[in-house]
Formats: sequence, structure tokens, C-alpha cells
Amino acid sequence: MEKLMLGLSTTGVGMLVVFSGLVILIVCISCMTMFTGRSKPAKSAPVKAAPAPAPAPAPASAAEPEAEEDDLSVVAAITAAIAVLWQEEGHDSGFVVRRVRRVANASARARAAREEQIYSHF
Repeated sequence: MEKLMLGLSTTGVGMLVVFSGLVILIVCISCMTMFTGRSKPAKSAPVKAAPAPAPAPAPASAAEPEAEEDDLSVVAAITAAIAVLWQEEGHDSGFVVRRVRRVANASARARAAREEQIYSHF
């Protein structure tokens, strides 16, 4: 009977130490995420906002009417491609393309980092 009580007390102390260590670890990780600012916002039900009307395009200068029209068609094509892709995957997040800009003369490392950042969200 004495060995049984010793075994149960050892088991109880072991479990208490493990669970208290886990609780301390969870608290430390939570504090570190608050201090680093990497905490993720709580997921809530997606709120579907009404799409904002497109702002009226500014009058084009006489020097570059074709370039601006060309840029707008590129932006429209990119936005449409993203919208179709997200619809096929079932995302309904109200995604809006606010700005598209060309990146010229980027190094291979910068291009690889950008691609990694883009593809990590899919």
C-alpha cells in the first residue's frame, strides 16, 4: 500500500509540474506576441461592405494620354484577374486593389523575396 501511495504522489507532482510549466510557457508566448506587435486580430464574421464607387479619373495632361490609358487597362486587368482567382477559391473578403506600380531594375534577391511574400498568402 505504501508503494501505491508513493507512485500516486509522484504521478500527481509530475503532472502538476508539467501543467504549470505549460501555463507559464503560454503566458510567456502571449506576452512576447503583445510586445512584438505580431498578434493576429481575432477572426470575426466577415462584414461585406458596399463597394466604394470608383473615383472620377483626373483629367489627363496633353502630353501622356495614351500612357495613362494603358496604365488604367493594366490595373483593370490585374484587378479582374485577382477577383476571378479569389472567387474561384471561395474568398469573399472585399479585396480592393488600391495601387499598382511597376518595379524596374529589381535585383534577383528582391524579386525572390517579393514572390515569396506573395505566394505565402495562398
